[in-house]
Amino acid sequence: AYEIRLSLVGSEMCIRDRYQRRVRGFHTSKEVMSDSEEELKVVEEAPTASNDEYIINVEKDCILLLLEARWLLGQLIGMKEKQVALEKERRRKAQEEENKLKGNLSVTEIQALLQRSPADDDDDWISKIQELKRQLAVEIRRNHVLDRDLQKLDKKISLLIKSRDPRFIEQCINMKLKSQKKGKKATDNANEKRIDDPKKLEFYQDMFYLLQTEPRYLAKILYLVQPDQMESFLETTVLTLFGDSFSPREELLLLKLFQKAIEVEMSVIKNVGDFLTVDSVVPKMVVTYNRRKLGLDYLKKILSPILNSIIKRDDLNFELNPTIVYSQLINEKEMKTGEKSNMDRNVTEDVAMKNSEVKGIIDKRVKDLSEVCEQFLDGIITSLSALPYGLRWICKQIRQSLKKNLPDCTPEDILRLTGYFVYYRFINLAIVTPDAYNVIDVELSGAARKNLVVVAKALQYLFNLKSFGVNEKFLIPLNTWMQSKQEIIIEYFNALVHVDEPEDHLQVTKYMELTQKTKPVIYISLHEIVSTHKILLQHLPEIAPETDDNMRAVLKDLGDPPKDIDETDDREIQLTLNNRFKVDMEEEAESVRLYAETKELVIPILRTVPITNSIARLNLMDILESGIKFATDNHNKQLSTQINQVLENIQKLEAEGMLSKNDNYESFVHDVALEVANRNVIREQQKKEINRLTTTLESLQKHSQYINEQIVDYTKYLNDCKEHYQPRKKGKVKKKVGPFKFEYKELSKKGVIIDSEVPAMSRKGTSFIISSDSLGVFDIEAKIAGISVEKMQIELDDLLDKHHNGVDRLELDQVTLDVNMTLHLLNKHFRIMS
Repeated sequence: AYEIRLSLVGSEMCIRDRYQRRVRGFHTSKEVMSDSEEELKVVEEAPTASNDEYIINVEKDCILLLLEARWLLGQLIGMKEKQVALEKERRRKAQEEENKLKGNLSVTEIQALLQRSPADDDDDWISKIQELKRQLAVEIRRNHVLDRDLQKLDKKISLLIKSRDPRFIEQCINMKLKSQKKGKKATDNANEKRIDDPKKLEFYQDMFYLLQTEPRYLAKILYLVQPDQMESFLETTVLTLFGDSFSPREELLLLKLFQKAIEVEMSVIKNVGDFLTVDSVVPKMVVTYNRRKLGLDYLKKILSPILNSIIKRDDLNFELNPTIVYSQLINEKEMKTGEKSNMDRNVTEDVAMKNSEVKGIIDKRVKDLSEVCEQFLDGIITSLSALPYGLRWICKQIRQSLKKNLPDCTPEDILRLTGYFVYYRFINLAIVTPDAYNVIDVELSGAARKNLVVVAKALQYLFNLKSFGVNEKFLIPLNTWMQSKQEIIIEYFNALVHVDEPEDHLQVTKYMELTQKTKPVIYISLHEIVSTHKILLQHLPEIAPETDDNMRAVLKDLGDPPKDIDETDDREIQLTLNNRFKVDMEEEAESVRLYAETKELVIPILRTVPITNSIARLNLMDILESGIKFATDNHNKQLSTQINQVLENIQKLEAEGMLSKNDNYESFVHDVALEVANRNVIREQQKKEINRLTTTLESLQKHSQYINEQIVDYTKYLNDCKEHYQPRKKGKVKKKVGPFKFEYKELSKKGVIIDSEVPAMSRKGTSFIISSDSLGVFDIEAKIAGISVEKMQIELDDLLDKHHNGVDRLELDQVTLDVNMTLHLLNKHFRIMS
């Protein structure tokens, strides 16, 4: 406005000067005028009217010009003031929005914000989520117990059927004889079982289940294995353990592994460049991940039509080196004419480029190259929705981790990293070697391969947001086209990472693992099993530092890796993965839950309590005190109850050290401000969380019902089997079998009793009475001198289970029995296996 005023003042001075000159010109015109018209004349002659009239007209013109100038000045000043006001308001709103997003709001500002927004979002969804989690935790524990019970029943049925094999008793006796011959050596070598031993396979199933479902193990191992082991280990990890084809469960678990691996990678790198070094693991994982069926299907669908059409074209040649083009031109002319060319073959690039024919050829090739690149670019950009979801989510995770761990990295660095993973490490490989990725159905000639290399290089620079320089000077003519496409690439990269979280996209959660009616299965070679076993043992302190870690328990059961399997043994076996460990719901600490509840309670209070005008900045306690007064005056019992609950919660949180009176609870107010500012986003997340938890809970409840039905069926089948195998008398099952009397000396001689706390002097008069009143249950009564001193009970299921697990001792009160010889004795007298 100041500048406008100066310019208009200058205009007024010019107008006045013009007026004075015109008046002076009128008075002097008569003095200089001569009789001859050819003599010098004053530029401005006086009009024919009288002097006074002329002066009045000039003054009128000047006054009108001045009025017009002042009006224009007022308009310009008004416009400028309006612009300044709008800019000031824009900055104020921007600052207010920034404060909102950062949570930099006072309690009064939060009140104003809440009271301007609708009150229909004050439902306590936090409590609902916590209640659903509580129910889910209960249901998970119940499912775990039921599942273990069902597995036990299944095992009992299997062992009972196995025990009917006529060779079973013979095996029991042989195992006993071997044990007696080898003594302690047998115990020492117990862990050196063959890989195809059923029990060892069970342990391997437990081991691979942990590796598949607990990403922390693999994420650490990937950074510990030797470089020469990396490729084969990634094959085992990504393709074998998580499958080649798409499955929501395996995809979720694999993406969780990527998330953990990215966290580990980010913890050690210092800049974006470190992420792309030879030692970086995540890029290698991405390459292996992209070789799965989903990635190959995308490449074939998008690139195959373009590649096939380009390879078939014989007219394409993307050689842009002027000297080579010049030399080719001479060769073609000589072949065409049959005469030796007079053109000098040894010319510089500049001389070759000045040749009009060479220039024309290169210009056409640049045009062809840009058109071919345009085809690929259009195919890639328009197929964003078909790009594998997992790759997009991985790029999203990398971008978020970079912003968090490397705040100094530029937006261009982040965009280029996206291009590195999506184009260079995925699409580029299929363009350069389409035959290796099976995306073409025509033969690839040497010339066509060379053309594709040039196309791939151009696209690489484009997706890297770079232009060609002196190192690639022959491709510099392509820069104009590439620069015109950079905005499209940036939009593509930004849109690429806009994907939902895996749980939402895949519609699966980790707790749905418990609702699967069929166990996950993998097919893995023997050498992969042994190799993984060795790597885990080698790096156990790093991957499982806690002594009570589940992986340590499994590896302890497995013992040493089998020595009879080498790297060439590619025989595959099927492993049905199983979780033998209890699954716990991740429950929040009580203080965290209380903190979230208190935030939810404060929001409706701040919405209800009227804003108090005050010169001083009011704190949370001021508002709560004002709210109590307001509730009392208006007989609002609900508000009063809410405020008292908040005050009570604040005291508890202070005791837990989560709130402090020293800062007037400003940290809590800051969190409330963030909650309010991001209310819509948080509500949407809470809504999704409620839906996920509800769906999972319903699935678990249905699964519980299914398992209960299975347990009933299995129990009935087991009892039917036992009844079928019970001794019969004239076609009827004998309800009671026995009793049979055995002297202590007799059982000791047969090897049934292997240890005893019965006093030596009493053993001669000790006997055992064994009978069976119910299926598979044996009652034992110990007598000394005919007097009953102890009653015990053993079950066939327990004996069979111990036999299966290689446990040879059954501890009872006062005596220890040999499992195999006890089975032999019971079968001989009770016919349990005939």
